[in-house]
Amino acid sequence: MQNNASAPSTDSFGNEFNPYTFSQVGYVEAFSPLIGADVTMRNNMQFRAQYNRDRLFMLGLVNHTLTEDTGKEYIVGFGYIIKDLKMKLNFKGKAKTIKSDLNIRGDFSLRDSQTRITNILQNDSQITGGQRMMSIKLSADYQMSQNFNLRFFYDQLLTKYKISTAFPLSTIRAGLSATFTFSGSGGF
Repeated sequence: MQNNASAPSTDSFGNEFNPYTFSQVGYVEAFSPLIGADVTMRNNMQFRAQYNRDRLFMLGLVNHTLTEDTGKEYIVGFGYIIKDLKMKLNFKGKAKTIKSDLNIRGDFSLRDSQTRITNILQNDSQITGGQRMMSIKLSADYQMSQNFNLRFFYDQLLTKYKISTAFPLSTIRAGLSATFTFSGSGGF
């Protein structure tokens, strides 16, 4: 409603003022995955394939523009579980054998996105952004105990932009992550 109580609620023709003003209207849809398959075989091999699509429309009611952002992504993955892998640990002079599954995963993905702005009044449309991304992800998980998990990971992302003012970008992340869960019983 209006902040000023003394302001008129109608115009000179008797039409009531709308208390709400919308500057943009948006629509988003995402199918992740649109088509996908995830298979685990009897020999502990895992295979994954996905095709994802997304798009966003923003209608600017003030500047009469339509912004369209579309994206497609292809993902192929593999994995293997090594059952009951034994590891020997020596802690404070005491040897202990741990037996757990080693879960190895790898994913390769290609993503193509594009942003296009259309001026509705001038019937002018141009690409203002977008990128092609290639991603490689590798990981290995080992459950040391009921509450302690170790994970090695390697992530590489290569990005090539669709506009000339942005340079190609490459990012690499790798490391070892340790997760300790405080619920349940167990421990070392």
